[in-house]
Amino acid sequence: MKLQINDAGSWRHISRLDQKDEQMVRQRAAQLVVHLNDRAKLRILDEANAVQAHCQGPDFTWEDRK
Repeated sequence: MKLQINDAGSWRHISRLDQKDEQMVRQRAAQLVVHLNDRAKLRILDEANAVQAHCQGPDFTWEDRK
C-alpha cells in the first residue's frame, strides 16, 4: 500500500505501508496534514495503484473507496 499527498496540485508519494498499519497511518497522517496545510488531500493506494481511501478537509475524515 502507498500513502500519497496532494498539497500543490499533484499527487506525491509519501511512503509505503503495510496493511496491518493502515488505521494508524490514516489517523496520524490526517492529524499531521491538518496542521501543515488545511487544503491538502491524502489518499491510500493498493499495489495496483487503485485508490482505497481518500481524506481531505475541512474535517479530514477518511472515506473508503474499496
